Formats: sequence, C-alpha cells, structure tokens
Amino acid sequence: MPANLPPEYYAIERRYRLAKSAQEKIAIVRELLAIMPKHKGTERLQAELRGRIAKLSREAQKKRAKRGFSYHIKKEGAAQLVLIGPPNAGKSQILASLTNAVPEVTQYPFATRRPLVGMAPFEDISFQLVDTPSIAPDFMEPWLPDIVRNADLTLLVADLGVENCWEGVNTVIERLAQVKIELLAEMTDDKESDVPGAFVRKKTIMVANKIDLPQAQQRFDALKSACHQRFPLIPISAKRHLGLEEMKRKIHRALGIVRVYTKAPGRPADREEPVILRKGDTVIDAAQTIHKDLARELKYARLWGSNKFDGQRVERDYTLEDGDVVEFHT
Repeated sequence: MPANLPPEYYAIERRYRLAKSAQEKIAIVRELLAIMPKHKGTERLQAELRGRIAKLSREAQKKRAKRGFSYHIKKEGAAQLVLIGPPNAGKSQILASLTNAVPEVTQYPFATRRPLVGMAPFEDISFQLVDTPSIAPDFMEPWLPDIVRNADLTLLVADLGVENCWEGVNTVIERLAQVKIELLAEMTDDKESDVPGAFVRKKTIMVANKIDLPQAQQRFDALKSACHQRFPLIPISAKRHLGLEEMKRKIHRALGIVRVYTKAPGRPADREEPVILRKGDTVIDAAQTIHKDLARELKYARLWGSNKFDGQRVERDYTLEDGDVVEFHT
C-alpha cells in the first residue's frame, strides 16, 4: 500500500536534513509523525521514525551526561512553580498567558528546549513560573529533574486535546520516579528527602489544559477517574484564559502562603510589599525574613488582624495569619 504522504511532510523532512542538534532533529521527527497518515502503508515508516527518535535521544543524553550540563533558576517572588508535562500539553501557552514571557508556542512537540521563566502576578504578590521541555517515554532532559527538585510546587499539565490524557501524565510521573522524584498532593516534612540518594517528594497540582476543546469535558471526567484524586485537579484553557485566576488562587492556598504587612509606630501599614511567610510561621520568623538584626533585637510586636483587637501586643512566638499587620518593637 502506498504511503501517500502529504506535501508538507517533504518540506519538514528538508528541515530535518539541515538540523544540527539532536534535540532539534527529535522535534522535527515528531512533527513528521504528527502529520503522517496512520494506515498500513506508513507502518514501516512510522516504526523507522520512532527508532530514529530513540537513537537521537540516547545520543543527546550521553552528550549531556558527559558535559554535566545543568541549569539553576534563582528563586524570585512568593514561590517558584515548575511546569512539567507530556508533549503538546500547552505548558508554554500557560507561561505566555500568565506572565510577560514570550515562549515559542507551536503546534508541534518539543519546541521548548531550555527552561523559560516568567512572573505571574496574583493580588499583591507574584509567582515565578518555570517552563520546561516535555517529558516523553523515550526522552527527558538530564537537567530537568534538578529544576523539579528545586521548585516549591510542581504543576503537572495534562492535555485534554488527546483521547487518553492520563497516559501522557502518567508517563511523566513514572519517568520522574525513575530519578527518585515522587509527585504528591500534600506537602511532606519527611527528613528522608535530605538523605543523599533518597526520594524527593514534591507537592503537585494537576492542571488539565484545553478544556475549551470538543469532548474535553468527557476527557476531564475520565482523567479525574483515572488519577483517583491523587492530585488536586484544575481544568483550564490557557489559550482562552479560562480558569487561570482560579488556578492561581488554588496555588496560593496549596503553598500555604501567609502575607504579612509591616507598619512603623504612628504610621499606616505598608501595603506595597508584603513579607512572604508560610503557614505556621511566627512573629520572629517575619522579623528574621526582614533582617537578622531585627530578629535578634525584637522584644514583642503589636498586631492588627487575626481577630485580635487593633494594636494588641503579641509575643515573638505568636503564629501569624494571612493579612496580618505587624508593628515590631525592639
């Protein structure tokens, strides 16, 4: 049976011959597979292209391993969130829709080849978003696990544009488990994660993208059933800006962020830049975040908020809540 390949196949194939890096070639081969008609006449060619991807992936990983190449993203804002997911899930579109970053948003997979960073505003704080290359059964960037380990929260992106979207995200979960990263719904204080070679456990929210597409709701329901409430699950459309504000609210709650505002005696509170703490942090933690000398010299604080009367005196170990205003006294 003839292959009957479309004209654009040959145009993409010419780009493959001009490509230099293994990563670029892998992305182009995936384009070829995406546009290729699926029938008996192309089965042999499909197998050949998949074999080519596997070979190129091995070559790329060997080169990266030899060079010991890695990225380190310095944390900024209230928290660092890393976007991970299977090919074409829409991670770059999420970054583009939430931040001022300008990633390459394409219809073909593996367009992202290095971490891309942007700041997503939420009320009076910002989250740092890090977009990463896709994770597939046959390829994961060797440096990507370090980005995940360093982040405060993982956003696992599912693609509601494909029939079995659980399969793609499950591949991501399994590939990270192979490098001792476990994705969880809840934070953990497991001290085992500090032991070299032990599993690192990362709090994760699953983001189901492309809810605006036909049949997406049915796929979302199937995804919810497949993951058995393993992660908080949020439906969005990054392209149509649907559900993004609710997603940021859930991220804020999941991180346990506590925003505290400071004031000097006799002056109004500074509402421009809150001190960012975590649930359970105290007055002394807030002072330490501002400056170690303030923490050392602090005697007590006065508080506005937390159902206390205005200006009530509280001690150094008082637990703060989101929205509290604190006046430090040394």
